[in-house]
Amino acid sequence: MSSVTSMMQGLEKALARAHLADDRELAGKVREEGRRLVFLLNGLIRMTRMYDPENAAFDSPSRDLVGALRGLLDLLGAVHVICVEDQIYVNDIRLRLGVSEQTVVDGFIGELDRHRVGGISFHGELDADQAKFLARALARQSSDLARPRAALSAELAAMHALELTGTYRFKISGETTARAKDVEEAIRQCETVVKEAVQNLAADRMPNPLPVRRAVIELVDALKSDPSAGLSAPARRHSGHHGEQHLTSVSSLAVVLGHALGLDESALSDLGVAAMLHDIGSTARSDWTGHTSAGARILMKQRGFHEAKIRRILLALEHHLPFRHGDAPAGTDDGDTPSLFARIVHIVDDYDILTAHQPGQHPAMSPARAIGSMWAVRGTAYDPDLLAVFVGLLGRYPPGTLFELSDGRWAVSVSGGRDRERFAWPIARIVRDADGTLRPATESLDLYEMRQVVQPRLVLDVAIEASESVGSMVEGALRNPLAPEPGVLS
Repeated sequence: MSSVTSMMQGLEKALARAHLADDRELAGKVREEGRRLVFLLNGLIRMTRMYDPENAAFDSPSRDLVGALRGLLDLLGAVHVICVEDQIYVNDIRLRLGVSEQTVVDGFIGELDRHRVGGISFHGELDADQAKFLARALARQSSDLARPRAALSAELAAMHALELTGTYRFKISGETTARAKDVEEAIRQCETVVKEAVQNLAADRMPNPLPVRRAVIELVDALKSDPSAGLSAPARRHSGHHGEQHLTSVSSLAVVLGHALGLDESALSDLGVAAMLHDIGSTARSDWTGHTSAGARILMKQRGFHEAKIRRILLALEHHLPFRHGDAPAGTDDGDTPSLFARIVHIVDDYDILTAHQPGQHPAMSPARAIGSMWAVRGTAYDPDLLAVFVGLLGRYPPGTLFELSDGRWAVSVSGGRDRERFAWPIARIVRDADGTLRPATESLDLYEMRQVVQPRLVLDVAIEASESVGSMVEGALRNPLAPEPGVLS
């Protein structure tokens, strides 16, 4: 029996146990011990302002805090205490508080907020001296009022099991965040967050899922107003597919495809997070072989069961599986079919890899040619229905495709398929005149509107037929966004 099959069977058993009663019991324990941890830490902070650090009065509450943290670590593997406005979460579970308890919590949140800290992650145990040191550091005025969290992190740098995160707040219903106005900024934020998550995993720490989810939610918001930017993500970079840019690109493409399939915002956020974490198994292995099962094992270290976690595990396991991979012939109803999220990510992951420059492996393939090669194996490698939707989004000349026009000029596509009528007629930017003169990619042509005058004639390969200067202009054209068309992704 293969390790993947064994893991899948173990996952099925875990799912069978993960009913509401089990989840309720775990949530109750987390709430009880989480409340105790927060109250003990808040009490120690207050005590440091009244007693000398060596006073014996610290001994008992310090030991109690160490014990509470140990109990939560046994339950959860890693403990993330997150403050969101006037509420506190331990991992994904909100602490339920009475009126008198809320006063204590407000004080604790205020202590963290002075340092611009919104959460503390514990990746391992503390001893009593470390607990007292943490309380003293939180109680003191910051040594750098301009960058208080950075100063506190530096002071606590020797405590490797500890990690501080920035402040959080709830999004108001109907609010458009500042990031949602700029897809580029949302994508950069995702790259930063996923890089931190990968670094934590490489250091054998379970990453805090909340910053990843928050970044994905902002990406989902941004892509509502500018979906073409999500489709253009692969063509905007040249790094290898192991990096944070690849993970963010796959997440962007998956969200756009998921929306086209009718997934709601919650499912889109789950899909975006799962897509960002789909290759985390590579952090645990020096080679690429077996990274899917390694990724699933990493994700299973997170205690408790909820739908989003199960989706992430299945995606990590299945995202390289072909559409039909059982013993039955391809295209029959008896073949094994990966989960929906895995089928989505298999398509966008391969598309991103094919169109990205792989140093020492292969040059970037034209987006149009990449789609052509994938289309040839629809129904066997890829879900044919999902691939058809994806191709419809990208159009005949996906964003980043360099082609020659009938008048001899070179242009790069900067839009997707838009709709059925304009599937083969993208918006393009001119990068070279017919006489070979290069030009800044500032002039846009709607080839549908110009179809009686000029038409795409020949797809060009940037890596083979174009100079480095043209390649830079192609990337520049994609970084200069179009005004979004209403109703494309809402």
